Amino acid sequence: MAKIPENVKEVLQKGHNVWVATIGEDGWPNVAIKGSGALLDDETIYFADIFSKKTRNNLLFNSKVAVGIFDPEKRLAVQVKGVADMIQTGELFDKVQAQIASVMKDLPPITYVVRIVVDSVWDMGAGPNAGERIA
Repeated sequence: MAKIPENVKEVLQKGHNVWVATIGEDGWPNVAIKGSGALLDDETIYFADIFSKKTRNNLLFNSKVAVGIFDPEKRLAVQVKGVADMIQTGELFDKVQAQIASVMKDLPPITYVVRIVVDSVWDMGAGPNAGERIA
């Protein structure tokens, strides 16, 4: 496991759009934006899923993911790699369900929460550290 850098934690603490890449049985990558990316703790992030049949099927096949996080105001562009699991009950699920319901009342209930244990964090911005592992 890797510790999430402070600047990345700051972006994710209140929730943020993230791009999630998964791999399916056919070997092709799939990338989907998730509007509910958030920080769970120093080594874990999560997002809620409502409509992502392709993401779900891919995660059932291969739990490894890459998550793109971009915040132009903070000049942050990173890729987080990790291993995901899908949660359908429990404290985290209930918490995320309540958060989503309070923000978007017209959406159906979430199907599951994807929890990602961070393996590594990579600098994806421009400059001398672009492409380097930072955690």
